[in-house]
Amino acid sequence: MCFIICNNQPSKLYVSQNKTVCALCLGLSVLLVFFFMSCSNQKNTALTRFYHSVNTRYNIHFNANEAYKETLKTRSEGQEDNFSQMLYIFPDNSDSATMQAPGGSFTTTIDKTTKAIKLHSIKAKPRRDPKRRNDAKYQAWLQQKEYTPFMDQVWLLLAKAEFHEANYLRAITTFMYITKIYSSDPDIVAECQLWISRAYTEMGWMYEAGNILHKMEIAGGAPESQKALYSAVKANYLIRNKEYTDAIPHLEYAIKKEKDKNQKLRLKYLLGQLYIETGNRTAAAKAFSNVYGMNTPYKFTFNSKLQELQLDTSKKASDVISSLRGMAKSSKNKDYKDQVYNTIGNIYLQQQDTAKAIENYRIAIKESVRNGYDKAMAQVSLGDIYFGRRDFIPAQPCYSEALPQLKKNDASYPRVSFRSEVLDELVVHAIVVYEQDSLQHLASLPEEQRLEIIHKKIDELKKEEEERLREEERLKQAEEQGNRITSWDQLETSLSHNIPQNQTSQTGTAGQQGTDPQFYFYNEQTVAQGKVAFQKQWGNRKLEDDWRRRSKSGISSFDRLDEISLSDSISSGQTGLGQGNVTDPGEMSATEDKYSVEYYLQQLPLTEEAVKESNELIENALFNMGKIYKDKLEDLPLAIETFNTDISRFPATPNLEEIYYQLLLIYMQLGDQNMLAVYRNKLLTEFPQGQYATPLSEPDFEWNFRHMPLLQDSLYNEAYTAYQRADVQIVRNNYQSMKAKYPFTDMMPKFAFLNALSYAQTRDVKALGDNLSEVVQKYPKADVTPLATEILERIKEGRIILSDGTPITEFDWSKAYLGDSAMVGENGKVLAYSDSLDTEYLLLLMYKSNTIDRNELLYQVADYNFSNYVIQTFDLNFDTEPPYDMLQIKGFESFANIRSYMNKAFGEDGLMHKVDTSILVLPISVDNYTGMLPRLGLEQYMTFFAEHYEKQLPQLVAYWNNKGIIDSLTVQPAADDPDVTLPELPEPPEDDVIRPETEKEIPPVEIKRDDEVTKQPEKPVNDKQINADDLLTKEQLEKAGKVNDAIESVEDIVNNPVDGIKNLFNKYKNRESLTKEEKVEQKEQQRQEKQRQKEQKAIEKVRQDSITKTEKAKADAIAKAEKATKDSIKTVEKQRLQQVQLEQQQKKDAERAAIKAREDERKKKEDERKERIRQQEERQRQQERERKEKEKSREEERKEKERLQKERLRQREKERDEKEKAREAERKEKEKQAEEKRKQQEKDR
Repeated sequence: MCFIICNNQPSKLYVSQNKTVCALCLGLSVLLVFFFMSCSNQKNTALTRFYHSVNTRYNIHFNANEAYKETLKTRSEGQEDNFSQMLYIFPDNSDSATMQAPGGSFTTTIDKTTKAIKLHSIKAKPRRDPKRRNDAKYQAWLQQKEYTPFMDQVWLLLAKAEFHEANYLRAITTFMYITKIYSSDPDIVAECQLWISRAYTEMGWMYEAGNILHKMEIAGGAPESQKALYSAVKANYLIRNKEYTDAIPHLEYAIKKEKDKNQKLRLKYLLGQLYIETGNRTAAAKAFSNVYGMNTPYKFTFNSKLQELQLDTSKKASDVISSLRGMAKSSKNKDYKDQVYNTIGNIYLQQQDTAKAIENYRIAIKESVRNGYDKAMAQVSLGDIYFGRRDFIPAQPCYSEALPQLKKNDASYPRVSFRSEVLDELVVHAIVVYEQDSLQHLASLPEEQRLEIIHKKIDELKKEEEERLREEERLKQAEEQGNRITSWDQLETSLSHNIPQNQTSQTGTAGQQGTDPQFYFYNEQTVAQGKVAFQKQWGNRKLEDDWRRRSKSGISSFDRLDEISLSDSISSGQTGLGQGNVTDPGEMSATEDKYSVEYYLQQLPLTEEAVKESNELIENALFNMGKIYKDKLEDLPLAIETFNTDISRFPATPNLEEIYYQLLLIYMQLGDQNMLAVYRNKLLTEFPQGQYATPLSEPDFEWNFRHMPLLQDSLYNEAYTAYQRADVQIVRNNYQSMKAKYPFTDMMPKFAFLNALSYAQTRDVKALGDNLSEVVQKYPKADVTPLATEILERIKEGRIILSDGTPITEFDWSKAYLGDSAMVGENGKVLAYSDSLDTEYLLLLMYKSNTIDRNELLYQVADYNFSNYVIQTFDLNFDTEPPYDMLQIKGFESFANIRSYMNKAFGEDGLMHKVDTSILVLPISVDNYTGMLPRLGLEQYMTFFAEHYEKQLPQLVAYWNNKGIIDSLTVQPAADDPDVTLPELPEPPEDDVIRPETEKEIPPVEIKRDDEVTKQPEKPVNDKQINADDLLTKEQLEKAGKVNDAIESVEDIVNNPVDGIKNLFNKYKNRESLTKEEKVEQKEQQRQEKQRQKEQKAIEKVRQDSITKTEKAKADAIAKAEKATKDSIKTVEKQRLQQVQLEQQQKKDAERAAIKAREDERKKKEDERKERIRQQEERQRQQERERKEKEKSREEERKEKERLQKERLRQREKERDEKEKAREAERKEKEKQAEEKRKQQEKDR
């Protein structure tokens, strides 16, 4: 600006002045630039420290902290405490394990604190002052790692924001780093340790959390400034460990130091709950009475008074119930009616009044407005009553509707989940029996009576429909009346609710209080109601395709009988005919209109075929009910009753053999030997060719049946282990053993499937397909059948299994099916690792499970990252990929980033010099890690990495090679190792067979003519092929004589070329000098030599035959020995199982004894507690009697005083009356005298 002014001045008078101004402006600009440059965080001076501290504290940190507090407040306000369960100390993370808490994220805080650290953190050492060399405080100040004042609060705020984001591992690493850079500040170190312990507690790592607290206690405890936080964290840890007694003192101290009013109320209420858990009802009542007051929120007041009522031992149960009913009638408690009536039901249930309990539980369910936990607990309690009575049909909807409202960590969740799942299956069959019996009974009635019942049902349906329509109309009118705007306030509210969401504050979230979220899943209550509605209509369904479908009986039964009760009576006219969907009768045929008689008549079994089909449904339902009672509910008497009912009603049932077997198992379990013998004889005589006949024929059948679970588990584990070793023989032997002994066991499909897979290991595709087809056909409902079907389909598609012949040792068949020579994806492309460089990468630190302290590893990596990378941040997460655990380092945007990181890690003081040497370091892209690594394997990836990236990361590949990691991943079997079974390869076509050369006898060659020479096969000699034509000419061969001699000479030449050729020429030379007699003699010698060789071969053949016979005898002896060994092993196994059973029985006896001892101890303590209560009550009664006597005495004294007082009052009244009379008489006398005097005066005048 100053230069523009100077250049635009027209007058020369001001030139010199403007030059001065310009010079000053220029100098000021230079000074400002110099000031900002000198304030770089790479310089450490008093000026830079002041500048960065002020900028951090009053700018970035202030805004970050405001965002942190606002988000934390919104999240806290958006959560509702469940006062029917034990509260958590810290409300902001009350359900962090199962859901993301509402109220927005802490991203703003994290971003701003990270920015402050990047821009204003000073780690450079300042210039030393020689004059302060002996100043201890100055020297200690020089040793610190962070020089910006107030930066410690920035780090703490960052770690806390990460904690509240539920990113606990990252928060822990940040807190650990803070303890390192501020190790000289005990307050900061203690605060970080407490937050780390709290994070471990939220993650469920209770040992680590307790270890930190224990170390703090050993070191002298928390400093004064952190004692309140220490007490809260310690109490939280103890409560999570259910150590309630030890938690109470810490909680009381935390309450004393708590400043937030709402949190203090929560802690006081929690204190009362802890006293209840410890049995101190008096202290609990006192704690609850301290919760409510004049300005206490009503939810605390209501729940505290509700707890006080239940804890008041001076009141009778009827008085407590009356008080509770009074609370339910209050308009303020309309949202808490379910909680009140659930409490009343619990009181009646404690008094064994189940009828009243059921009535109040039903009211709680009906009157519930919140549809939350209290309604669910009422449903669970009601379901438990029905379940205990064996009324399974009404119990099923109670459990099914309650289950979605329960959290998985709830104590009753496993029981409710199990019963809901079992009853969902049982009730289907129970309803079939009831419906079909009802329909058959209705069909057997005379036509007039049948039509009368149907018409009665139709009339009921019409009345119900009319009532429903009237109720809908009433609700519609009420809604229209409620939507009318009658004031400016309503108009303003209506307009505010219609403001689009995108016009509201962008910093808010759908879960914040004060907003009207439109997205369905942002409203927890709406989601919960949706779950309940779904459960009501569909039941508890698994997440799977076609979830709407359920296998149902073929006959419709009046559109499902609503609110069925097995105790209902058909003869009473209550047929239970269900209600269907309301549709205009004019738009459907008579058979589809539920208001027509034909609609019901068509569903009745009026023909023999229909009755037969109905009976089949009943028979199958009874059979399935019996199995559910026996196997899942373990109600053996009810199972016996159901099976006997099935047999008595349907003697020719096709399930008769299986029913006999189930009854045999039941009586075996009950120890009833007589009935056991009865059903064993039935199975042997009526089903001699059945699947149970052979096992039951054995003398020790009972021992086999009793130990069948142990034996089959042992055999299956052995078979599976052998399968992993590719020892197919053991797999097949165990399968055959199970097939012979226990062909009916539930484990048989798995044995058959494992047996089929063993043929894949030997590459016998035909046998694999045949055995898998048998599995699919024989066990269509087994859990292995879908996998077997998938493998069969892939075989039909022409795919082969592991073309290199490697035995399959995993069940992941996506790895096993390949193309002709490589793995092929779904799109037909060959699957291979990607070599892309511009993609996100991970760094995996892999180690064998339970070999590395993961906390130490986490600290080492976090310390290294914070020390070397201030600007870039990394996410650290643990994962498991058996048999490895791994620490994932995330945050590498490309290969160049991870290459730079690895180069620095291998440098001096790098990460590789800090971590354990057994850790495998593996850089990998996210795509390869998620897509290819599970399918292609670790070994192939490391080979791929070494081939593609060795030049970029030679240190890493050298590190792998030096440690022998790549070689150790694959163990190649030695050819001479007798224990290693090499895979068999498929036989190639006959034309392609190349058979190995073996030594064998060469048959004699018949020589036809002297000039006929046969060409010999070529053999390699010194890397060159030499044959007879190369060594001798045709004329030389003819001169050499017979072809047989030529062949022998050629063999000599092939074996030893130099000496062979020399001997050949000597032979022809000597042969020409021989006489005729010498030639004949030589020929005779050759004949004799051949004869000798022939005899020698005959002798060798006899010797070989003898050896063969000896080996056969030896093999037979070995087979007999193996058989004896197997028999011995079987005996030993039997003895071992008996020993195992004995040990298990002893263990159970010991457990029972321990349980009994604990129970006796508990009863003793309970008796002592009752005795103390009795004595206390006796003292209270004595005090009450004394109080009443004193009260009576005081009352008598009071009455005596009152009598005396009344007497005095009467005396005074009497005296007063007498005085009044005297005064009256005196007054009258005076009046009389005055009158006489007046008259006298008048008379005188």
